[in-house]
Amino acid sequence: MEDRNTHGGAPKHIGVVGGGMAGLTAALRFAQAGNRVTLWEKAPRLGGQAVAFPVEGTGASLEHFYHHLFQSDREIVALIEELGIADKLLWLPSNVGYYADGKIWPLNGAADLLKLGFIPFQDRVRLGAVTAYLQRVRDWKKFETVTADAWLRRALGRRAYDRTLGAQLRAKFGRYHDQVAMVWFWGKIWLRTTSRRSPLDQEKLGYIDGSFNILIDALAAAAEAAGATLCPGVGPTRLAPRSEGGWTVELEEGEAVCDAVVATVPSPVLQRLVPDLPDAYAAALGGTEYEAAVVALLQLSQPLTDTYWLNIADPELPFTAVIEHTNFMPPEQYGGKRFVYLSKYLEPDHPSFSLPDDELIAAYLPALRKINPAFRPEWIERSWVFRERAAQPIVPLRYSERIPDHRTGLPGLYLANTSQIYPEDRGTNYSVRLGNRIAALVLGDLAGATAGR
Repeated sequence: MEDRNTHGGAPKHIGVVGGGMAGLTAALRFAQAGNRVTLWEKAPRLGGQAVAFPVEGTGASLEHFYHHLFQSDREIVALIEELGIADKLLWLPSNVGYYADGKIWPLNGAADLLKLGFIPFQDRVRLGAVTAYLQRVRDWKKFETVTADAWLRRALGRRAYDRTLGAQLRAKFGRYHDQVAMVWFWGKIWLRTTSRRSPLDQEKLGYIDGSFNILIDALAAAAEAAGATLCPGVGPTRLAPRSEGGWTVELEEGEAVCDAVVATVPSPVLQRLVPDLPDAYAAALGGTEYEAAVVALLQLSQPLTDTYWLNIADPELPFTAVIEHTNFMPPEQYGGKRFVYLSKYLEPDHPSFSLPDDELIAAYLPALRKINPAFRPEWIERSWVFRERAAQPIVPLRYSERIPDHRTGLPGLYLANTSQIYPEDRGTNYSVRLGNRIAALVLGDLAGATAGR
């Protein structure tokens, strides 16, 4: 994008609150358009939920929360190419499994689906037929008025539903499982379909050689080269409108004045930063509920399974999925060590969310032995636990009518967060798209305001 002041007149000072993929992308676009830009991120490192940390003794870094790309993720791939790091993007074969009845069942295509021996053959055929139907659907709006629980239960029958997709919905959404709109589930099926060139192709997923920090660092460097000021470790305490126009960004030490502010934080955080939002907008934000996530990362001396992504259909197991990263990226990249993520979505008030790390890992040990009877606790060389309170927005019925607008109703204040990604689910690709869209919207508003004077 050409460096220029797209809205005319003197450059504006645009503040961005939140240094994840959406915030960094927006900051880059604002700076490329010739504006003065300041981004604040309360965490010590930029990147949001995509950030990675250096794993001592391996010479490598790993994400706090597992990440990969789909071949349909065009916006983030375009950004990677723009930043000149396309040579770091690897497309690797995926390997998916399903854990049920004490066994790992491969699930990499239609042939594997027909071999799922924990449900009767007629249920496997029905599951395949429903999946094939959803892959062909283009009009997602018809799924806004029915829950995934109701639609899938009717389409699959109770037995097949309870043992397969229903088990996954319950594991993913807990007490919200019967409130999630079918459009959310359709989006998951559609994403996997469009990420393959053909239904018979093996799925390939993208990963950035060196971790997603390579992208985050390149994006931050490009934003700074364009003139943006990035402030990790600094989070605003309040956003206050100014009587003469613009916004005061209050910080623990000092304050800044901006012509416009874009908040890329979760909706409850914006409500805390701006307690006097218009009533209707505050009500829209208050209607957004989130699932939290707890992810345990284990460094193992040997592999747990031979599967990359293992969905869990056993309600007795205390996590939602097992993602064995070194069955995707070669363990040689990590000094021969093995790394496994144990993912659990849960309500923010669930006791496990605040369980001490050592107690959480101890609670997981019996489940790991169920997955692999040979597993021993001595295999665990190191462990980490990462938590995110606003990990997964809940998508209720008719969500398109309830999505908070990017314009908050207060001049110069905008919101761009994962609750506004729809009908797709949140992800780094859609966060990049969100950053591009909010930048275009704000720049358009600034241009209109300047032209109107």
